[in-house]
Amino acid sequence: MAPIVLYSTRRTPAGRAVELTAKLLGLELDVKYIDLAKKEHLTPEFVKMNPMHTVPTVNDNGVPLFDSHAIIIYLVSKYGKDDALYPTKDLVKQANINAMLHFESGVLFARLRWILEPVFYWGQTEVPQEKIDAVLKAYELLEATLTTSGTDYLVGGTITLADISVSTSLSTLNALFPADATKYPTVVAYLKRLEQTMPNYKEINTDRANEALVLFNQKTGKA
Repeated sequence: MAPIVLYSTRRTPAGRAVELTAKLLGLELDVKYIDLAKKEHLTPEFVKMNPMHTVPTVNDNGVPLFDSHAIIIYLVSKYGKDDALYPTKDLVKQANINAMLHFESGVLFARLRWILEPVFYWGQTEVPQEKIDAVLKAYELLEATLTTSGTDYLVGGTITLADISVSTSLSTLNALFPADATKYPTVVAYLKRLEQTMPNYKEINTDRANEALVLFNQKTGKA
C-alpha cells in the first residue's frame, strides 16, 4: 500500500497536527508542501480532491479527506493499534477530547488567524491590542482547563488527540506572544512537557512555530 499523501504547508498548525498524529501512529506520510501564494491549492486537481481547497488535505490511496480534526480522528480510528489517542468506548473522555478539538479550532486557531491573515496577506504591520488581549484570554482559559484536569495532559493522564491539536496553534501563538510563566505556569510547563514526550514534536511543532515568528517579524518590520 502506498503511503498516505498529505498536502499541507510547513507552518500551518492544522497540517502539523496531522504530521504529529502520524508519528505517534508510526504511519508513513508522503508530505507535499504546497505554495498558497502561488495558488497551488486552487488547481483543478486539488479542488477536485477538496472543493473547499484548504490545507491540510490527505489522500489515503484514493480516499481524499480534509479538515485536520476529521483527518486525525480518521487516522487513529483506521490505523491506531488501540484507542488511547481517541477512545471509542469511553464516551465521556471522547466528548472531552472533542470539546478541546473545538477549542483549538474555534478559539486558538481562530485568534491566530485573526492576527496572521491581515499581516501575511493584507499588509498590516501592527497587531491591535484587542487581538493580543484575546490571545491572553485564551491562555487564561487553557490554564484553567489544565489546572482542572489535574493531570499532565488535557484529557486524562496520557497524550490524546486533544493535546496534539491544541499544541499546534498554541505553540504558534506562544512563539508570537510568549505566555508569561508567572501568570500561566501550567500552560508553559505543558508546552515543555509535550516537547519532551511527543515524538518529533520540536522538529514539527516548536521549530516551525518559530519559522512563523520569523516571517511575522519580517512582515511587521521587526526582523
